[in-house]
Amino acid sequence: MKHAKCCGFLAAFLTAAIAVALGTAVRAQDDLGGAKTLYVNASYEEALTVLDKQTVAAGTTGAKAAEIHHYRALCFIALGRNTEADQAIAASVSADPFTVPDTSELSPRVVSVFNAARARLIPEVARAALADGRQLMQKGDSAAANRRFEAVTKLLSEPGLAGRADLNDLTMAATAFSELTKAQMTAAATAAAAAAAPPPQPEAPAVSAASSAAAPASTPATAPAAAASTPAAARTASGAQPPPAARPAAGTTLRPPATVVPPGFVPAAAVSQPLPPWQPAPGMMSQLNFTGAVRISIDAEGKVTSAVMDPSVYPPYDRLVLAAARGWTYRPATQDGKPVASERRVEIVLKPR
Repeated sequence: MKHAKCCGFLAAFLTAAIAVALGTAVRAQDDLGGAKTLYVNASYEEALTVLDKQTVAAGTTGAKAAEIHHYRALCFIALGRNTEADQAIAASVSADPFTVPDTSELSPRVVSVFNAARARLIPEVARAALADGRQLMQKGDSAAANRRFEAVTKLLSEPGLAGRADLNDLTMAATAFSELTKAQMTAAATAAAAAAAPPPQPEAPAVSAASSAAAPASTPATAPAAAASTPAAARTASGAQPPPAARPAAGTTLRPPATVVPPGFVPAAAVSQPLPPWQPAPGMMSQLNFTGAVRISIDAEGKVTSAVMDPSVYPPYDRLVLAAARGWTYRPATQDGKPVASERRVEIVLKPR
């Protein structure tokens, strides 16, 4: 009798354990892991049923949604439903273009389908991200814009996309805007730090020629600015002669003073200030505006001793400007009639052709 009771208890226990195990297996098939198992076991229709349920919970964006659509595409390819497979790959790329599926264990045919689809879809995603970044940059959100531009450069560096001639303009634009927004972020951080710094102690009103030479004026009363850098403007600047005291150098515009000018100070005047020609490649780059400036230090002989972009115009063009600035010459600034070192900031605008 005891033996019968023991056997009955054991049978009930095993039945309960099997039920729990089966319930766990069923629940496992309701998540992504279960769908993967069904796919590995060639149960493609069943896997699609599970995955279709998962798409509702995962939404349309994010890494999980991208992975779900990736496995849906695998199932469609295995079933020979290539049109639906292409749509699933497009949904995966749209959900998260940075989730690159692991294709190392897939057949060459499946890998070929995935690579061809991404190569076709990613450029459109990149163009949309670039346009979004430009809008953010125009609104003054350099940090968010920079994230968009960095995303574009990352997308276009994928195997199969990097080096494609039809994407060169897109890659160059994303790289240029990325560098430009980085410079804007650095300038904003510097300005914020300067604003938070305690104000300098007032100095004696008298400024001697020696002190001006040791500390060049940051922005004299007639500090130069705004040099247009279209090819025509560059040619005008290159032919500029030493200007009269009351007239600005060709290609520049005088701005109101940003600081108090020491009595007796006369700013440097351009003798030769040629800008390199702007020759963008045909396509997107030739249709964009770029602005920036170069800040130069001029010694007491009128020679440029240093030049820095403040801020960047466009990285490839920046290098040309800095190289050209080293050869610019000026009639040196004077303090009470004596030549002194000074600074000058030349603004640059690259206009579409």
